[in-house]
This record gives sequence, C-alpha cells and structure tokens, in this order.
Amino acid sequence: MQKFEYRTPRYDVDLPVLYLLEGAGIAGRCKEISKEGMRVEFRQPIALDSCGIIRISYKALSLELRAAVAHAGSGYVALKFIFESEKDRGALEHLVVLLAGPTGQLGPVLVQ
Repeated sequence: MQKFEYRTPRYDVDLPVLYLLEGAGIAGRCKEISKEGMRVEFRQPIALDSCGIIRISYKALSLELRAAVAHAGSGYVALKFIFESEKDRGALEHLVVLLAGPTGQLGPVLVQ
C-alpha cells in the first residue's frame, strides 16, 4: 500500500518570473503557486533536474529563491523551491498568502 501525502494548496496566478539558469535568464509566466513550488510556462524547454534561481515580483515584494525542475510537461515546468533559510520560507509563505487573499491577483483560485 502506498503512503498518501498531503499536497499544499495551489493557487492560480499570472505573474512574470525570471529563471536564472547557468548564467542565462529565462523569462516565463507563473500560472500556479504553492508554498512548495510553482508551475511556470516557458517559451523554451528546460531540462529536468535543472537547478537555478527563480525571481518573482508582486507589487512591492520581490523574491529570489533557489528552485529545481521537478517535472516538465508540454509547455510548462513544475519547479520545487529549495529553501536555504527559514527567512526564505517565510517570505515565500507571505507571498502566497498575499496572492491567495481577497486583495491578491484577479481571481486566484484554489486548485484541487
């Protein structure tokens, strides 16, 4: 029997992001975000298991977090955040709360 693991809630968003990978910046759009990772649409393919820095900006908040490609599909990449400190984790959690709240993006919706 396989162990069931709960997944943190994901929220629909539409945010510009920049993925810094091997010295190059790759622009994309974050379409879903959670406290563990995000789904991003890129115009170019990104290799599975790549690891880089993701830059996220929303209103006056700007974050840079390490992230690794956990899954790559047709036209999107699932990134898993790699937290280097509790400060990084707290900043990301704050961003997710802002996006999920009533004053966040137009229509962030919990994705089941």
